[in-house]
Amino acid sequence: MTEKPFYRFFAVEYFATGEGMSYWLKVCRNYESYDGVDRELEKFKEFLGHSHYYPCIEDMTEGQFLERYAKLIPDHTRMMIHRRDQPIFTWETHIHFNYS
Repeated sequence: MTEKPFYRFFAVEYFATGEGMSYWLKVCRNYESYDGVDRELEKFKEFLGHSHYYPCIEDMTEGQFLERYAKLIPDHTRMMIHRRDQPIFTWETHIHFNYS
C-alpha cells in the first residue's frame, strides 16, 4: 500500500500565437471524496474560467510540479508546501506572459 500524497498539484499551460503564454497553477490538500466527486478538480476548473482549457489540465506529482514550475512559485508558497501542517492550505495563481 502506498502513502497518499498530502497535497495535490494541478497545472495548465496554454500558448496561442499572438496571445502569449498562460499558466494556471494550484496546490491543495488531498482530501478523500465521500461521494465520488473530485471537488478540488472542479474548483480548479472554475478557476480556469472556460472549458476550452480543460483538456490541458495536468494532475501532477509534487516532484513534477516543483521541477517544472519552481521559478513561478513564490518562496512563501514553497515553504507552505513543505510544512504540511496547514489543514486547508490552497494556493492558486494565473500568470500570463504577453510577447507582443
